[in-house]
Amino acid sequence: MKNIARFLLILLGFAGSAVSLPVAAHYSCNVDLNYGVVVKDGQIRVVKDYFTVYQINHQQQLFVDGNWLKLTPHQARLVTDYANGLHAVVPQVTLLATTGIDLAAESVQQMFTSLLGSDHDSFEKLNVAVKNIKKMVRVKFRYKRTFYYLGPSHIEELEQFDNNELMAPFSKTLTTSVGSILTMLGTMDSDRFVVDEVEMSAINERLAHYAATSDSVGPPVHTTLPEKARWYCDYFTELDGIEQQMQRAIPELSTIDLISLSTRKEAN
Repeated sequence: MKNIARFLLILLGFAGSAVSLPVAAHYSCNVDLNYGVVVKDGQIRVVKDYFTVYQINHQQQLFVDGNWLKLTPHQARLVTDYANGLHAVVPQVTLLATTGIDLAAESVQQMFTSLLGSDHDSFEKLNVAVKNIKKMVRVKFRYKRTFYYLGPSHIEELEQFDNNELMAPFSKTLTTSVGSILTMLGTMDSDRFVVDEVEMSAINERLAHYAATSDSVGPPVHTTLPEKARWYCDYFTELDGIEQQMQRAIPELSTIDLISLSTRKEAN
């Protein structure tokens, strides 16, 4: 059973270990969000425990702790560039995460079946594990007709599974951060991660729509899901650079760090 637990952990891409299975290429997107971020028409809110830390209206008006700040032209340009970037990437990553986790889960289940068979005594436990991971992703990456939400990164404590030998590794190591989801999708082997052409076309169409409404900010239309995930990771790196400039230029934001990341590593 312990071997099965380790197998599942590697397959889902959350272990971060350098293994040689097809879905575990040596790639890591180390993006974290220290706060939640809500994007809706004309507004971005950075939130902590349902409290708005700062808000950007119409890509140019900045409110910190409820106070409107009069910005210099340089400060305003940084805020606009940052807001435009978040308006572009948050809806797209939300869609990619909620769609991609379904496709990745299906791929994991297919691999499990091909290696061990659906009659294996752990198959139902795998299904339970996958179901709960998908549920957590939908809590962290949410969208409705009026807004898109990315939640902050933190370890997901699966206390209800602490006594379950299969789920015990997940209870201590699983994270549904933006970086973890993009890592999981970015490490999928494109040759094995087969996506229905109609479904992929629908995903590309929706992502292209979001990109078109954001000055065409988005990955090339006909890239694979792993390639899209890596593109979004790189784009978060660009936004982090703009955020650092904002922190230096606007004293009220100096201690508010939405995006954090460490050096991304990749090896063949």
